Amino acid sequence: MILLLTGYSTKTPVISKQNRFAFDLRGRVLSRLLTMVFLGWATLGAGNSAKADQWTTDPDRAIAAAKKQGKDLMFYFAGTDKCKDCKSLEAEVFEQGDFQDEITSEFVLVRIEHRESPNATEIEKVHSLKWSREFGITNFPTVFLVDSNLVPFAVAGYEKGGVNNYLGMLTEFHKVRVDRDEVMAKAEKAKGLDRAKLLDQAISGISEPVATVYYAKTIEEIISLDADNELGLRGKWNSEKEAEQRKVMMTELMLVARLEKPDVAVKEIDRVLAEMDFPVAQQLEILQMKLNIVRRQNNPKALDRLLDKMIGLPGVEGTTRERLIVKKILLMRGGGRKEAAMNLLESSIEQGRATGSRSLFLWAAKGELLMADEQYEDALRAFDEAIPATRANPDLLADLVSGKAEAFYLLKRPADALSALDNFAEDTNIPPDLRAEATLHKSMLMREMGKTRLARLSENRAVEIANTPKLRREFQNVVDRLREKYKEAN
Repeated sequence: MILLLTGYSTKTPVISKQNRFAFDLRGRVLSRLLTMVFLGWATLGAGNSAKADQWTTDPDRAIAAAKKQGKDLMFYFAGTDKCKDCKSLEAEVFEQGDFQDEITSEFVLVRIEHRESPNATEIEKVHSLKWSREFGITNFPTVFLVDSNLVPFAVAGYEKGGVNNYLGMLTEFHKVRVDRDEVMAKAEKAKGLDRAKLLDQAISGISEPVATVYYAKTIEEIISLDADNELGLRGKWNSEKEAEQRKVMMTELMLVARLEKPDVAVKEIDRVLAEMDFPVAQQLEILQMKLNIVRRQNNPKALDRLLDKMIGLPGVEGTTRERLIVKKILLMRGGGRKEAAMNLLESSIEQGRATGSRSLFLWAAKGELLMADEQYEDALRAFDEAIPATRANPDLLADLVSGKAEAFYLLKRPADALSALDNFAEDTNIPPDLRAEATLHKSMLMREMGKTRLARLSENRAVEIANTPKLRREFQNVVDRLREKYKEAN
């Protein structure tokens, strides 16, 4: 995780110079004098460079100064002479007078020279090795902001935007540290969930990579205090770890469902669901494993109960819920309960009407079931009920139009069937692949009608509609197979 920290960049808005650090002129001059005297830096005087005045390459002295003056530290890890971003950062930010004047009111500046830099002294090489390991530095430039106890609270790299932008960013980081300490002080007097809230508030402003590595004990305490996830904090801070655990458990359950006896597999699935919290999508995936097992046990009541549980899960709504209802209906029909299945479908559609739902997938299923029962007129009405509301779902619209065309054809109304497919295929708002499929559907109906020449024209048109070389190749392959099939049939 430490490696994730290097080269980190945080975008922050430009903050006005007046709002960066509030201190009067007298305090600022005194602060600079004390800093330079304590660290043994060069005295103030005309001709001294900004680097000589403001930066030290001695981390130990800088840490001592920060503790004495109540300041934070800014560690700048410079790269070699080949580091372009390092040169840009120094020229655009660090070497600007505004930066040096402003930043030292709150930070002691430490420059860590790269150990392979040609001008690095032996002691600087030692510092480079030690502190690069301390903070896991691998990319350059990297700027680490730490408090006087060397606890990091931010990390950055090169930022475009000049000195004002960079100062604004550092100001925000400094505020995060100040807020952290203020809230941590309150947390010391709190217990239980109140303490968990305050600890969470204290580190929430710190970027996740920094918090994960350097505030691990605080995060563990938050998780422990909110063990039941009453505040949602255990889920918030343990999400990555728990997500990995859920992923592993999902893999194990898949193996259990395939290899164990049905009763053993069902018990294991129920145990895991009772002991672990899964997002609704994963719950549905696990229950689908169970569903596949229950189907093999030929137990209609258990099947109904399981599907009802899936349909009633909190968070299951909209098209997901409709698809599950359709799945239940199809399984009921497959088990010989056709009347009960249709009653469920009708009641679900009526329930949708009462709640203002369009129930498009239910209407589509109704049309398909009526087609299967050879009730073509009723199927047409079901398709027509759903089609006007499916413009935002081209895939579903394509299925409905296709079903409608089949119903027309089976009702001995071939002209209406071809017209429905034509209208869909010529609508340029529909994705090309769906339009091409409808055109092929038309060609197949025309072949059934004995209109081979017109069918071939439609097949050519389907290939033309395909708007990419890959899609054209795919449709041409379908056309070739289709023509070969009808050639063999004739």
